[in-house]
Amino acid sequence: MFTVKVVILLAVATAGLLAGRWLRLPAVAAYLVAGVVAGPGGLGLVSRSDTIAELAELGVALLLFGVGIEFSLERLRQILPRMLASGTLQVGLTVGATAVVFTGLGTAWPAAVFIGFLVSLSSTAIVFKLYEEDGEIDAPQGQAAAGILLIQDLALVPMMLLVPVLARPGEAGVLGAALALVKAAGALVALLVLARAILPRLLALIARSGTPELFPLAAVVIAFGTALAAARLGLSLPLGAFLAGIALSGSPYAHQVFAELLPLRDAFVAVFFTGVGLLLEPAVIATEPWLFAGMLAAVVLKGALIGAIVGLLWRSTRLAILAGMGLAQIGEFAFVLGHDGVAAGVIAPHVEQAFLAAAILSMAATPFLVRLARRLALIGTGAPAETSPPELRDHVVVIGCGTTGEAVARVLKETGIPFVAVDQLAEHVEKAEREGLPVRFGGATRRGTLDALGVGRARAAVVTVGDPSSTRRIVGLVRQANPDARILVRARRVAEIEELERLGADEVIPSEFETSIELFVRLLTHLGVPRHVARIQESIIRVQRYQALRGVGASAELLADTRRLIAGGILETAEVMEGSTAAGRTLRELALRDRTGAMVLSVVRRETPLPTPDGSTRLEAGDLIVLFGPHEAIDRAFALLEPAGAR
Repeated sequence: MFTVKVVILLAVATAGLLAGRWLRLPAVAAYLVAGVVAGPGGLGLVSRSDTIAELAELGVALLLFGVGIEFSLERLRQILPRMLASGTLQVGLTVGATAVVFTGLGTAWPAAVFIGFLVSLSSTAIVFKLYEEDGEIDAPQGQAAAGILLIQDLALVPMMLLVPVLARPGEAGVLGAALALVKAAGALVALLVLARAILPRLLALIARSGTPELFPLAAVVIAFGTALAAARLGLSLPLGAFLAGIALSGSPYAHQVFAELLPLRDAFVAVFFTGVGLLLEPAVIATEPWLFAGMLAAVVLKGALIGAIVGLLWRSTRLAILAGMGLAQIGEFAFVLGHDGVAAGVIAPHVEQAFLAAAILSMAATPFLVRLARRLALIGTGAPAETSPPELRDHVVVIGCGTTGEAVARVLKETGIPFVAVDQLAEHVEKAEREGLPVRFGGATRRGTLDALGVGRARAAVVTVGDPSSTRRIVGLVRQANPDARILVRARRVAEIEELERLGADEVIPSEFETSIELFVRLLTHLGVPRHVARIQESIIRVQRYQALRGVGASAELLADTRRLIAGGILETAEVMEGSTAAGRTLRELALRDRTGAMVLSVVRRETPLPTPDGSTRLEAGDLIVLFGPHEAIDRAFALLEPAGAR
């Protein structure tokens, strides 16, 4: 009977996933809907059992183990203060507001507070997956959502510890709650310290053993063994797995462990979410529709609170819309908490039914809400910008002042090229201002902001924002405002090149492949290929829109031109650099042609060409030399014109 039920459940999950792909639903939402349709409240194909419940608990334990491995405050160090503030405010205000609403509806206060716990948690799995698929994890909305979600995941720990206290509020009281939290916190810290001290060393021994078969077994033992140890200390299995993941997060073996467990996790997670769907009985909800409506209203209220908090702390209406609508759902970890609440008697089964219905509906709606939020965020949002000074002309506009944009701005400042930068994240603006860079706060997806930056009079625009949809809109607006400006865009993926060029971008640099090009060029140089040949290869890759890196061959004409360029001589301009062999020596002393094979055609000093150079011409640092010769000769000449150790 056990085998039949599990096989049927997995078949239902598979069918649900296939249907979900066709409907463009996330896997989690597809599993939930499949469970509802196939469960006792639907077609009755399979029912919940103790075995399925145990497998489901293992699934959520593995899910939390993966979250723990990826959990790193170091990655979010730049937004840590706002992450803590926004996440804490969101959880606290959501719990408080929901508790007030349900207490007003006649619910006992322990149950009302617990419902607040459930509503306050959003879906890490769904939101992260949506942002990752659209390349928005590193975008401002991805960072804001990640900060709130990680605080929610951490808040699950005290919530689970407070379940027994809420079940017996009269017995425990404030003192009992405090003692329970202190005791559980001690167990939590002890388990984390032990795991941190033992698990990485254990994995290091296994890795050095030279037996690959040990790693998958060790991964299973670590994940489930730590979870079991947590259960022995009075914590939950999922919480123990989460702690094991955190303990391994800094280990070089962490992601290999996760990779070994990934197929197992996916199967167990399918069992978990499909099993949750089995619990929903629509007929029960129909008897008390107000409860279901109250749950949905609380989710909407949570979305509004998140939008208000993000808008206040990030000072961006656009981010407020994206975060508020993107996190307006009940998350997967709330199912674990809800199960514990029913088992402890904090909430009644019919309340759990309303919660399950609201959770499933809100999770299934999330992809559509995210798409709608992107459209709404582009309509009249962003902070008003200041009026551009009238002298701002023939300048460069740097849009996005994160790591890439700030680096571009620094170079422009050092070279004396006039420019102005803009960003909608306050910390980016404040950091750039501290460096003395001309930067303004504003959303560049608004035409008014771009007009205030003088984009219509600019020579060029550099777009480095992390959000693909915003990038497309910005490029289109810049091109409309200035048909002659040179527009350079940093994209995340090669697939974005064609659309951005259609909108008006002159050059699109995908970060996805630029690292590959740099590695390729350095490898050629290390292997002794002349740098000029490597440069031609580098140019070919970019001119052909990275076809070589995408597995698309170059045309026969291009290959023929490439061979001709490599085989023939070329003209090249080089600078005599301070500290080089050439600085301070005459051309006769340098014997450049004899030593390298390259011919000196001209010498330019302080923008003035010297008379036809001969052997008595003495070179100075800063002189520009026009060279002619084969690539190998030009490459050897560069070595004499650069300081020792520059290559």
